[in-house]
Amino acid sequence: MRFTIGAAFAAAVLSSIVPAAQETLPSGDAVLRELKAGNDHHVAKRYEHPHQSAARQRELADSQAPHAIVLSCADSRVAPEIVLDQGLGDLFDVRVAGNVASDIEVASIEYAASHLHTPLLVVMGHQKCGAVTAAAERGHAEGHLPTLVALIRPAIDRARTQPGDLIDNAVRINVENVVRQIRGSTPVLAPLVDKGALMVVGAVYSLDTGKVAWLPDRPAKTVALAPCLQRIQATATIP
Repeated sequence: MRFTIGAAFAAAVLSSIVPAAQETLPSGDAVLRELKAGNDHHVAKRYEHPHQSAARQRELADSQAPHAIVLSCADSRVAPEIVLDQGLGDLFDVRVAGNVASDIEVASIEYAASHLHTPLLVVMGHQKCGAVTAAAERGHAEGHLPTLVALIRPAIDRARTQPGDLIDNAVRINVENVVRQIRGSTPVLAPLVDKGALMVVGAVYSLDTGKVAWLPDRPAKTVALAPCLQRIQATATIP
């Protein structure tokens, strides 16, 4: 959904949020190496549990400077701080079924990337995703699910043309679609990506092994929003 708010209200909201700690953040590449190492800890079940002390909690009381944004599924089995072995203040989590990026999720990502200067965004799908499976089914989705399903359907349509497991392929393609969407998102994220201030990568988590497969970059392709979502975004506003 697309929300529009007055400039004064937006300024009041931002001024009420304490800015990021004035510390030098690492590069996106450096953070990615740390997250890969953290996932290795999870796979081996040899956690370091960083930044989980009382001192760390006190340190974060007045500011935050997360070094990675993670857009992941809301599935209870895919908690980023656990599967990447991170702690308090390390990750700016944006969690939603199917790890999709409507205007609401993109707004959260924009805040972290622009105001907290977080250098890395990971879009992380996962094996056996229920939201992707629901999008692949032909039956009627109840409640608000049709809006969510509509965002995932382009991945399902493309996956049906490929050999292999439909859901596995769709999970990966959905991640790739969201990565491309965010890299091209204007007016905030695309310029940050272009100047190297924000690195965006895709990943798929295995429920069986606990391993995160980091996806390679692929040629950019425009992915159109589903017609029903376009209609919703065109009509849903807050004065």
